[in-house]
Amino acid sequence: MSDEKPRTATEDLAKQRVAHYDYYHDPRTFSYKLRKTIKPKEKKIKERKHALVVRRLIDERGKHTGTVIDIKSPALCEVLLEINAGVEGLELSRHEAVASTELMYYSHDGLIKRLAVERDKEPQDQTESLIVDIIAAIHVVEEDLAHTLLGITQLTSEGEITFDLLWALFKPNSLIYSYHSPTEQSRMLLVRRIEYGMHMDRTRYLKLSCDILHDDGNLFGFAREHLEITEYRGVRTITDLPTYPLQYHPNADAVYAQAIEMGKRYVQMPQHSYHEISGLAVREGGKFYTSGRVMISPSAFHRFQPNSSYNPSVRRALRKDDLTDDNYAICTPILLGFAFDRKSWGAFAMSRIKDVRWNDDAFGALVLGHKQKTLIHGLVRQHASKEGGFDDIIEGKGKGLIGLLAGTPGCGKTLTAEAVAEITHKPLYAVSAGELGTTPDYVEHKLTQVLELAQLWDAVLLLDEAEVFLQQRNATDINRNALVSIFLRQLEYYRGILILTTNMAEQVDRAFESRIHFSVYYPELGVAARKSIWMTFLNKISLDVSKEDLDRLSEHRINGRQIKNVVSSAQTISLANGSPRLKLEEVDVVLGVLHDWQSATQTPARAT
Repeated sequence: MSDEKPRTATEDLAKQRVAHYDYYHDPRTFSYKLRKTIKPKEKKIKERKHALVVRRLIDERGKHTGTVIDIKSPALCEVLLEINAGVEGLELSRHEAVASTELMYYSHDGLIKRLAVERDKEPQDQTESLIVDIIAAIHVVEEDLAHTLLGITQLTSEGEITFDLLWALFKPNSLIYSYHSPTEQSRMLLVRRIEYGMHMDRTRYLKLSCDILHDDGNLFGFAREHLEITEYRGVRTITDLPTYPLQYHPNADAVYAQAIEMGKRYVQMPQHSYHEISGLAVREGGKFYTSGRVMISPSAFHRFQPNSSYNPSVRRALRKDDLTDDNYAICTPILLGFAFDRKSWGAFAMSRIKDVRWNDDAFGALVLGHKQKTLIHGLVRQHASKEGGFDDIIEGKGKGLIGLLAGTPGCGKTLTAEAVAEITHKPLYAVSAGELGTTPDYVEHKLTQVLELAQLWDAVLLLDEAEVFLQQRNATDINRNALVSIFLRQLEYYRGILILTTNMAEQVDRAFESRIHFSVYYPELGVAARKSIWMTFLNKISLDVSKEDLDRLSEHRINGRQIKNVVSSAQTISLANGSPRLKLEEVDVVLGVLHDWQSATQTPARAT
């Protein structure tokens, strides 16, 4: 019994350290006042200084709208601050410390652990008043919030929760699991604070203010994201919520480990990173499909898409070499960059990006003369090595490599630029002259952007259909003269590889001759060249054709791009017919349609 009496006496003391009041509106004085909450009659005890004052908030209509707890014990306040270190929005540091019932609920386990620590100390090191105050705080949670505790325990044991009790799931500074619908991938966040709110249509919601680790193009560190859970009726399975605590995930350990792995991959990515991707991406206007190559480039995204909602600003910077596993777990899986096939900035799912598979044989497949191949191959290889070479007398000038490819459409100009990018392992940034505009001021602005990005990404820049910038100047067309002059000036200081294409070589201004390092003319494809292109595309899809059939296909006077389109269309027809393998008959069907079109437009369809 001697062991039991001190415990009982301590608990009696703890109860005396708690007071209950109503904070109500007095209609006679039009002010709020305090009165003791009506409690069952108990044996009169000696009044002591209180450690906690539980205040029920009563509105003008006499309705109980909430409860707050005034923390009067400085020692207890310090304990609560330690338990909730890093939690935002605390009012415990004020002169008059106040705790919400939610904060007391979140602190319950921490208080029990701290009480055990204090009781395990040697008698001379124990602080009896602190032990009493901790017990008093535990009693407030377990007695004043008994109904709430019971409801939470019963529901969560069944893996369910009501909307009104949702707050109990999301303890500040805990990890939560969420599905990011725009990029269709899972992610983890660190919940910082929660609050209930109401939309204009009177729909209630729970707002979660969360942190992620993110590179905003300027800093790496904590950025804020806000999630919402819309009000629902009755109970809902916790794992059916759009976001919920990680601990409730059926595969929590595996999800956590995968998030750490993804986070480490994110942190190790360079500032500009080139990848392949296939699948959905997202931009401000909504989702879009991309299949090709992307440049993940947070700094460029930050500069050219400054108001994007997908790039929250970093609030507190972190060093990348000081990260914990929890830090890695909340690294965003949303990558910011540029899709070259769609020519669009966007946010991309990390789960969809892959390393680039370079085609080092691309140059060998070009239908081009040997000496032209040798010249281009040697120049681009040497320039890509960044060794040797001549500089202009003026610092910064003449360090680029500029090529001009001229010829009719579909003769291999674009394919040459693609091959240059492949053998140098550089991105290909293709821009048509029409995308740069027509007015001198706008052209200069856009061209500066394009050249800057190409140089930033160390890309091969392809300026397609560049006639408007290459045409000879004259005394009457002031606008054209301005465009050509702007273009000439920009070329002087460009340091990368730039390939220009034109269908009108005879109209190129003489001033470009001294600025272009190699010029190649592509004649109209002959039978031998067409045969080589047919073989290239048919081999890609493993379609064997006889020599006679290959000769017959090569007689059609169509260009390389048309051959590619014929094979692609025939393959689509084959798949639509349920056949996984392309047949020559399907190629002939597409060629027949093309022949009819050429005949109708008076374009000769076959060689004579």
